[in-house]
Amino acid sequence: MANKKNETALAVADTFTLANRYEGLDPDIMAEIEDELGDLDPESGISCRKVKIPSGGGIAFEIQGDDDGDEDVQKQIDAVVIFTHRANGYWPKPYGSGDDTNEPPACSSMDGKTAVWAETGEVRSCENCPFNEYGSGVDQTGQASRGKACKNMRRIYFMMSEDPNLYLLTVPPTSVRDVNKQLTKILAGGTPYVGMILRFTLEKAANSNGVAYSKVIIKKVGALPPAVTAQATALRRQIKDQYKSVALTLDDYAPGPAQGQQAMNGAVDVPPMSDEEWQSLTGEAPAGGAPEFQDAPAGGGDADLPFA
Repeated sequence: MANKKNETALAVADTFTLANRYEGLDPDIMAEIEDELGDLDPESGISCRKVKIPSGGGIAFEIQGDDDGDEDVQKQIDAVVIFTHRANGYWPKPYGSGDDTNEPPACSSMDGKTAVWAETGEVRSCENCPFNEYGSGVDQTGQASRGKACKNMRRIYFMMSEDPNLYLLTVPPTSVRDVNKQLTKILAGGTPYVGMILRFTLEKAANSNGVAYSKVIIKKVGALPPAVTAQATALRRQIKDQYKSVALTLDDYAPGPAQGQQAMNGAVDVPPMSDEEWQSLTGEAPAGGAPEFQDAPAGGGDADLPFA
């Protein structure tokens, strides 16, 4: 009888490599580049490219290129996750009421637990915050909704094979719960995420009102060679030391332009939630109809992932 563990073992992808931007350069040229970089103002924090999820149920990611407006569209991304963490952001105005996608939140948290109110510097607990409770949300028309005023997100930093760039995908509230479950299931196999190749895709979904949105799907597709795993592990330590320096902005929460149609005026937090789920989460009887959107629970609900 075949060994079940061997049957389910991931094949090692020997062709997957983590690239160094300056690898293989002539030493004299490298020395000149380092000297010229020394002439510039030093940069701190993490340099990364953004990966956006489209609005309207699009099934292709929009990947930031070398220049502004130079986006690459891909339906599938195979990558190694370097680091992931929860993030919460509260913007008082509904998305779509302003034009500045670089607007920082009035209150933000980089771990989903402790937040800072920007104007006063007050430290708050996300678990007890009224903006992080179901029923505190406001929809794009300014009407009260069953969702949360605070947006619960998850940031995922990853690298692709033979590409020296670090990429940042911010998982929106519509996919947070599913992504948490997917990653927990993946890690239950006994291999750390820095030792695996994960495949990211998008699936079109719709809420009970027929509004389309894009749901993030993550699956494991291969194992990394030990040398590449060691590189990814070292990078994870570096990112974990600096990830709080990458500030949240409205651009994290906002979807990319709708593919093949005009972008919607407002982000869509609209995964379906049944009346039974609403009553289970809030203890309140539903007031008719399915809720407009569903965020990850502030306390209870899905167990935390086994990493920060």
